[in-house]
Amino acid sequence: MFISLFNSYICYLFILVIQTVLTDPICVYDIGDGLKFDLRTLGFAHGKGPKYDRISSINPTTKTFSWNGCYSYSKSDHGNCTNAAACYTDSISNMSIVIATQDLFQFQYAYGLSILTYQSSNIDLTVFLICRDDDEDTTTSYQYDTTTYSLHIQSRCCCPGICSYSNHTISPVIILIIIIITSLFGYIFGSIIFLRYNHNLTNLNRFSCFHFLSYRRNPDSITDYQNI
Repeated sequence: MFISLFNSYICYLFILVIQTVLTDPICVYDIGDGLKFDLRTLGFAHGKGPKYDRISSINPTTKTFSWNGCYSYSKSDHGNCTNAAACYTDSISNMSIVIATQDLFQFQYAYGLSILTYQSSNIDLTVFLICRDDDEDTTTSYQYDTTTYSLHIQSRCCCPGICSYSNHTISPVIILIIIIITSLFGYIFGSIIFLRYNHNLTNLNRFSCFHFLSYRRNPDSITDYQNI
């Protein structure tokens, strides 16, 4: 039973690794002609804050905006900008208010332009990602009314296939090798424990077999021994 459970555990690990290797990365979109758009290159991960902050508006307003691609971020300025995709900061109160989250958006790509549409119950935000072959990013924003906003981001990373994302994690192949080696050592260790656990039973079986063979060869000696 022990070996059977251990084999089941190893099979589960292999299935888990295969699913990890075959699963497509989040925020990576197939836009045709063999090209992919990687939204991760336009954001900071691990709570580092927004990649694009203090985005000024074209029209007169007291608000500046922030946005982060793919990953949620938070600001600690006593506002409610937590787990956000985009926020605005009021220059008078110095408080940031969330206007979009990462779980409520749609991605569209047409004619070289990537568009993200964030919609909630009371706010609409459209982010235009414009391909620009330049080392410096430029950003602008526009507020149509109290509930409708747009952000315009021009960057090399808005061009499909130009920027690559590195999350500094271990390659799936390395993970697979580690699991195979770990499973092998675990199997050997488990087998040793299993054999030691059944050592007395194994010896008993061997003694019983020897006792039976001795009896078959010389039954009188066994009888005499029992009468002593």
